[in-house]
Amino acid sequence: MKNKFSLIVLAASVAFSGSALAAGNVWDSATPWGSSTLAQFAEWNTFDSAAFDNTPESGTGSISLSPAGGFLFDTNIYTFNSIPTVTGTLAGTAGVFDVYLRVASQGNPLVSTATLNGVSASSILGYTAAADLGAGTEEELYWVWKGVTGGDLYTFQFQASTAHILIDQIALATVAVTAVPEPSSYAMLALGLGMLGAAGRRARKQAK
Repeated sequence: MKNKFSLIVLAASVAFSGSALAAGNVWDSATPWGSSTLAQFAEWNTFDSAAFDNTPESGTGSISLSPAGGFLFDTNIYTFNSIPTVTGTLAGTAGVFDVYLRVASQGNPLVSTATLNGVSASSILGYTAAADLGAGTEEELYWVWKGVTGGDLYTFQFQASTAHILIDQIALATVAVTAVPEPSSYAMLALGLGMLGAAGRRARKQAK
């Protein structure tokens, strides 16, 4: 059994070695948030474990896979024969934000839907290319949730669609935005200004 597993691991290493090394832990696409200043940010370009990692290269956050079942290959997470849900966490603050999840992967595709605190969004393709070696593609996807009211913790979840996915990079980010008033707020503002105007006119009449 041990020898059989070793052969499988060796085959997986051969299948992904070219594409993993070619990616080089560098994003091929432009940042989805452009030149905006980030309020919170965490990024993993390498991973310490195939099950849990709370030491991103930038920022503070955590990544976990359930079920684990995979292993590290060249500092990337190879899901092997498991189909995990990946959970990421990022500390938040009060305010209104556009919130981003960004993932680079190799091999089979990820599920197109991801969630932020239980709210779904669909993926946007930032980059795609044929894998350098082995089946599948190299993809960079991102998800964005607009106008999110900030909380103490953001919890992201995305899923593998099938086994044999190499997770190369993950980034979590928030960008502060100015809240747009609801139409009812404009109506209340107009009413308030009207009342102030009427009061001013009444005061001037009384002064004459």
